[in-house]
Amino acid sequence: MADPKKSGNPAKAAKAQEESRAAANRVTRTPVKVKDHHSPAWYVPTMVTLMVIGLIWVVITYVFHGKYPIPYFLKSHQGDWLRNGNLMVGFMIMLAGFLGILRWK
Repeated sequence: MADPKKSGNPAKAAKAQEESRAAANRVTRTPVKVKDHHSPAWYVPTMVTLMVIGLIWVVITYVFHGKYPIPYFLKSHQGDWLRNGNLMVGFMIMLAGFLGILRWK
């Protein structure tokens, strides 16, 4: 059978176009299986734990004036910007937990 769109009859072409629109607008009632994209069960507790450990690290640094948890920063970098290395480590641990939470599904 010849393609109605290519025939010279405009009525056939219009009918074919109408049928294709109707086919595009039909809704299928067949259920579609949706893939499970959830994070594993250990993901959120791990990220929350990282944020809590980072917070505890920063609090310990403030309470002990930078001497703990790693005394290296205060002893070896007395005059430069690494003197506050314990704060940086604590905030990096918290940042890792926060960035992980952003990817949670």
